[in-house]
Amino acid sequence: MAIDMAELTELLPNSVIKDIIDFTDIELKDGRMSTRVTVGHILTDEEKSKMKSEKIIGIDCITHHRYAPEIKKSYFYVV
Repeated sequence: MAIDMAELTELLPNSVIKDIIDFTDIELKDGRMSTRVTVGHILTDEEKSKMKSEKIIGIDCITHHRYAPEIKKSYFYVV
């Protein structure tokens, strides 16, 4: 894993930590290793403001369910 869980809990608010549904280790286009974190809801502006860090990128990313586009989830990358 690209990041330690203790570090992750320091970076994220409790509302985000409770709703994490997936971790995926990936390699970014620039070659850095990262962890993609998928959250079961759309991040609020308050959550995004608490997550301002150099280690978190792509905080505004949203994924849609393949067969039900009305189901949306946020994801971001932790470097």
